[in-house]
Amino acid sequence: MAYLQPILTRERTIKSIRNFFYQLNFHEIITPVLNNAIPNEPNLYSFITRWKTNRGEQTFFLPMSPERSLKLSLAKGIDNCFSIGHSFRNLEQESPLHSPEFLMLEWYRTDADYHQIMDDVKELIKFLNYESCRQAGRLRITNLPDSWPIFSLPELFKKYTKHDLIKLTNDETKRSDYDKIFCNEIESRLPKEPFFITDFPASISPLCRPKKDNPLLAERFEFYINGIELGNGNTENTDWKSVKKVFESQKKKNNYPVDEDFLNALKTLDESGKTYAGVGIGIDRLTAILGGANHIKLV
Repeated sequence: MAYLQPILTRERTIKSIRNFFYQLNFHEIITPVLNNAIPNEPNLYSFITRWKTNRGEQTFFLPMSPERSLKLSLAKGIDNCFSIGHSFRNLEQESPLHSPEFLMLEWYRTDADYHQIMDDVKELIKFLNYESCRQAGRLRITNLPDSWPIFSLPELFKKYTKHDLIKLTNDETKRSDYDKIFCNEIESRLPKEPFFITDFPASISPLCRPKKDNPLLAERFEFYINGIELGNGNTENTDWKSVKKVFESQKKKNNYPVDEDFLNALKTLDESGKTYAGVGIGIDRLTAILGGANHIKLV
């Protein structure tokens, strides 16, 4: 029965996630796998498939996250919502933390910014940790503080590297070095207890709202547990014109179609006058931590 334990942990985790959001009166959205277009973000690559019939052929894209369907739902007026959806990332090497197909939890709040989503994250992780303890007999996250440390990304670059983060990411010829520098010079020096990183450059965060007091930075965060990055959240950028420029620029590089439905949804959200915020979390990584597994394939 030991080999079943990670699978059962995954089942319990998904049930607990749903219970958490149902108690908050969130709507659950079931997201499709086949999409005629997807948000065309830099450095993310979709799997592509084709539907062939006697009337011709149509191209579909597998989702890289539930984001598209959730924002289309928000534009229809659904308000607070979440999804647990299959997601796919092409051109990424498989590893204990990476798989071309994975399960992602994503949720959005209306009339909220990224600070409220960070509070949600803390409450969700606390809830899942104690549910895991109740069901399995022990806490898996033993170093869970009430107040999570928050690190500013530009300050981390200043402290641990010789690079100016803004200059690095604003220069397209150097931008590809960002991930390598962060992984090699910063990530291993960060604590094992849960924490947030904020103040990501706006130039690498096109779907995130720029900060009002410093538009070079975005209202975006990532969070880590046990040294593993689990989620990426932000206040949503509803400036559809700026997002359209990014999509059109990306089309020149990968020839993906511009997602007009997504842009129209952003336009509707912008015209509503409301603020929206959300986060995506890798359920496989989270389940591996809660189940004590050292590879996401085990769960």
